[in-house]
This record gives sequence, structure tokens and C-alpha cells, in this order.
Amino acid sequence: MKGRQKWKMVVLMTVVLLSLTSAQVFAAVTPSVSQNPAPKIVGAVTFTDADGNVMTINASDVNIVADVDVTKLTAEEKAIYEKAKAEFTNSDSQYNKDLGDFVSKNYPGIAAENVVVREIFDINVGQDLLFDKGQKLELTLSGNYKQGDTVIVTVYNKDTGKWDFIESNDVTVNADGTLTVKFPHLCPVAILVAETPTTVPAKEGGSGSSMLLPILGVVVVVLAVVGFVVLNKKKSV
Repeated sequence: MKGRQKWKMVVLMTVVLLSLTSAQVFAAVTPSVSQNPAPKIVGAVTFTDADGNVMTINASDVNIVADVDVTKLTAEEKAIYEKAKAEFTNSDSQYNKDLGDFVSKNYPGIAAENVVVREIFDINVGQDLLFDKGQKLELTLSGNYKQGDTVIVTVYNKDTGKWDFIESNDVTVNADGTLTVKFPHLCPVAILVAETPTTVPAKEGGSGSSMLLPILGVVVVVLAVVGFVVLNKKKSV
């Protein structure tokens, strides 16, 4: 009877530990996000069309709404914004799976779990712009970023229901702390920063810390099997 109880305990511990090791990494949202004012536009705003022609957009035509002011959005815009933001807190969301892949591919020396969401806001332009053939809107946002920071910018695509990660060569941290971004389309935007840029050395195909969890899971299973065999032997003696 005691052997059976011990086996039940081994099974329970195995289930709990495996659930922890299989948990998806997701970007934490810093508490200040809901209090941050909307970033301001610094300098010129330009739009590059499908033919490579560059036109200047009046900065006053660009509307940025901070997370704290989402009530200013229309009902439709607010629904899209809230749906997009919910992706951050759902560890099983496609966003968090894509985040791990993006970080592993572009920043192999950084652990995805150290990436945090620093800013979330909605952005739109008061004129019709097409983004169907590689067009991009370039603007510079105020901030206190530092050159050398790992900054990731994502923009929600309401047509696909997914967050798109902007290529790193379209995101520039400037010497004055501002951030210049070339947006492939507009909608809710999130700016993520790696808290500790040099956390772990990575092996090809993923970060060192992300490989640790599956290894721990295997160890747990092996220990559970060994425990089961030992208990059975004792019972049969």
C-alpha cells in the first residue's frame, strides 16, 4: 500500500514538473505600459511607395494613442487593440511562439524570456495609404533608448490576426534615445526590449536557456521511471 502511495506521489510530481518545463515563454508586460504617455513624433515622417518614391507626410496627420487612452479609439479600433494586447498574456498564443522563433533567429545570444513589452500604443494616419506592395511609413518616435539596446518592434495585422515582427534593419536606435522605425503597415504597435542582452550563449537553432527546459523535462521522466522500477522491486521482495 505504501509503495502505491509513493508511486502516486512520483506520478504527481512528474506531471507538475513536466507542465512547468513545457510552458511557453512569453514576453512580460511591464506595469508602466498602462501609464506611459504616447510617444511623440520627432522630425519628418515619410512614406515610400511601391515604386520607391518618397513623399513627406504631415506629422499632424499621424495619430498615436497610448495604452492609457484607448477609450479614445472608435469601438472597432478598440476591439482590435484589446484583441491584439491579449496575445501578450496568453502563453499559448501564436504571438509568443513567433517571438521565441524571432529572437532565436535574430538575437541568438538572448533568452526570449528576458524580452519585455515596454510600450503599447495604436497608430494611424489621417489619409489613405496603401501597404500592399512593400510600402513603408518611416517615422522617429521619442524615447529613452540606448544604442546597443536590443529593441524589437511588432505591429498587429488585423487582416491576419497576427503580430508581425519588423525586420531589425528597419529599426534604428538613435544616439539621442529616439527610435526610427519603418512600418510595413499600421495598427496597434508594441515595442519590446531585452532586459539582459547577454544572458546566455546560444547554440545554433536556439538560445541556451530555451534548450534547458526540454532537457529538464527528460530528466524528470527518467527519474520517474527509475522510481517506479525501484518501488516495484521493493514490493516484489
